[in-house]
Amino acid sequence: MLKALIKKEISEVFYRMLHRGVRAETGWRGRRRSRLSGKGMAILMAVLGLYLAGMFTAMAVTLCQAIDGVGMGWLYFLILTGLSVVFGTVGSVFSTCFTLYMAKDNDLLLAMPIPVRDIILSRLLSVYLLGLLYSGLISLPAAAVYLVIHGFSLTALAGGLVLILLISMIVLGLSCLLGWVVAKAIQRLKNRSFLTVLIALVLLIVYYAVYFRFMNSARNLIESAIRVGTVVQEKARLIYLLGRIGQGDPLGMLIWVGLVGAFMALLWLLLKRTFLSIATSTPTAKRAVYRERAVRQGSVDAALLRREWLRFRSSANYMLNCGLGILLLPGAGIYLLIKGRPLIQTLSGSLAGFPGAVTVGLGAVCCLVGSMLDITAPSVSLEGRTIWQVQCLPVTPWQALRAKLALHLGLAAVPTALWLVCVLIAAPADLGMKLLLLAISLLSVLWVALLGLTLGVLKPNLNWVNEVVPIKQSLPVAITIFSAMALGVANLGCYLWFGWRIGPTLWMAGFTLLLLAADGAMYGWLRTRGARRFAEL
Repeated sequence: MLKALIKKEISEVFYRMLHRGVRAETGWRGRRRSRLSGKGMAILMAVLGLYLAGMFTAMAVTLCQAIDGVGMGWLYFLILTGLSVVFGTVGSVFSTCFTLYMAKDNDLLLAMPIPVRDIILSRLLSVYLLGLLYSGLISLPAAAVYLVIHGFSLTALAGGLVLILLISMIVLGLSCLLGWVVAKAIQRLKNRSFLTVLIALVLLIVYYAVYFRFMNSARNLIESAIRVGTVVQEKARLIYLLGRIGQGDPLGMLIWVGLVGAFMALLWLLLKRTFLSIATSTPTAKRAVYRERAVRQGSVDAALLRREWLRFRSSANYMLNCGLGILLLPGAGIYLLIKGRPLIQTLSGSLAGFPGAVTVGLGAVCCLVGSMLDITAPSVSLEGRTIWQVQCLPVTPWQALRAKLALHLGLAAVPTALWLVCVLIAAPADLGMKLLLLAISLLSVLWVALLGLTLGVLKPNLNWVNEVVPIKQSLPVAITIFSAMALGVANLGCYLWFGWRIGPTLWMAGFTLLLLAADGAMYGWLRTRGARRFAEL
């Protein structure tokens, strides 16, 4: 039975990547993705993984050159082990909560003659693989960089592999414990989506604050390595042995394998005692009290917009993955005002041979910033099997699509305005160029909203089990985000290649007209053929 459950968990992962849902006359069925779509999804995932691995590899190279040169390679492994544990735990803790404790099919599996231990073990496999994926983005480059810079040896290779395994087990244990805390908290709270978003944002801010602070202080590690290393060796021998594992120390391996094994045994006992109570419990809800009040009749468009807003705010995954730009846009503008001017002056000097290149570059940045919000991209797929409800309402298909577009633009209005104020203050350009920057920023935000909605109508996934699939693993979301980034990069690259010869004003005016034409074409398609296609889904 355990083998069948493990096969089920693994097959679900591949099913989400290789299949998409369609509606047939006989009901719902899964249809395999086209070869091009499957390859595109695999390429996008590989590019993202390579980008993160490259970023952490560069960090490992900087750290290893600074610390291993003074004979303290164990401190190098200790620092990266801590970062790997934090990154793996933060990345998988919420998935652990909903995969292990609050999975939608827990009731179904518990109603079958399946031992509870088999259900727990199969769930733990998914949690472990996700934690290994996140932590391995740091631990694997750390071990490889050490073997290259310090020199290859079998003991160091064995130590690196053992350390990677230990880190993944520690991440598994911490994810299960924190997931248990989150699950208990969610059961006692009414609005758990905003709590989940708040906790995730706090963890994200803390992680990146630690990461950037670490990178800024990496140059001073040579002076402090000896002092810190001496204190750790004298007062924290156990922590010192953890770092020594990466260098192949057998005593550190033996002690830490025993400690982690004991930790996992205690975790197993805790899961066996608490899994049933959490998996079978129902969230507490505050008793509703009826209060009579007058209700004003609203318009159809307002009701549809409220429907979209309620879906958005009720899903933590939707808010975190598609609405994070609401906070990032003002933050990017403030950062541009504080830190951007010295950078702009430096770029102006280095790009003196390309007049207006800095202003064109700010236009490219506006396109990149516009990709931070992709609310419309998964909105059609999130209708799921209940899409018939909106199709049966006495509204036109275009009204339903327009409500999705209005939610995106409404939530993006204030953050985009704050970002634009900061850009216009910081931009070293005349009034005409600033007006073109303003137009490019607004049209790029509209581009993302229209493109996401267009792709959502063309390539919907309505046969999903977990909402994470249309939000994170759908082709419309990936293409929408990367197309906005590619648009900005292509604009700046073409200008530096040949566009500077015609001048920045004409170039930006042409780019503005191109964006306007593309937005107009997508808007016209959505009102006509797109609306008819939405009605037939």
